[in-house]
Amino acid sequence: MLKSRLRPDAGIAIAAILFVIALLALIGGVIAAGSSNFSTASVADRVQADIVSQANLIRSKISECNLMYGTNSNYDGYPSSDPVNGTLVSALNCTGDPGGMQSVWSGERPATLPPPTGGFNNWYYINTNATGLGGSASGGRCVWITPTSSNPGVVAGLSKAASKFSSGTSCTPSCPPEVVYDPASTSQKFVVWITLPSGSPNSNCLP
Repeated sequence: MLKSRLRPDAGIAIAAILFVIALLALIGGVIAAGSSNFSTASVADRVQADIVSQANLIRSKISECNLMYGTNSNYDGYPSSDPVNGTLVSALNCTGDPGGMQSVWSGERPATLPPPTGGFNNWYYINTNATGLGGSASGGRCVWITPTSSNPGVVAGLSKAASKFSSGTSCTPSCPPEVVYDPASTSQKFVVWITLPSGSPNSNCLP
């Protein structure tokens, strides 16, 4: 029986193959890392766009109610809320509107409230004027939203969103804040003021 013999250059061919395999593994790792960075950036861009547009829409609808019915200084035209935990923005009523048409979203002046952006809880609102008629909202009126995940893109997105408003961190005391947001907070709560407090701010309106 004849024994097959390896060619003298066989070792060189195997070394070349192993080199190609190692190179492909390295390229795969780089692509995976780049994909992760791209994913984070995509989340940040989505969060920024959604949070800014939703916050402005909600604020304008709540303020619209006050513009319609808050001309008398003895009347609070803003929607009322649970004075302790706040009320879902999706459930807000403009109490000055006719019965059956008081929903801020489907009533007298209907508008579409988009669902919260992916990875976030629902928007909430609080009016610290518990009496509704008379009195004042010394603790302020605000809306807020919190994330359900710790994706790094969320922090980046909320930071970008906060930069579109006057921030309580960077703007005080030169101008009143529209937004209160602390990127180092464990809750990552994003707060948008409707009216600023005249006294101690309500705890729901703090990050």
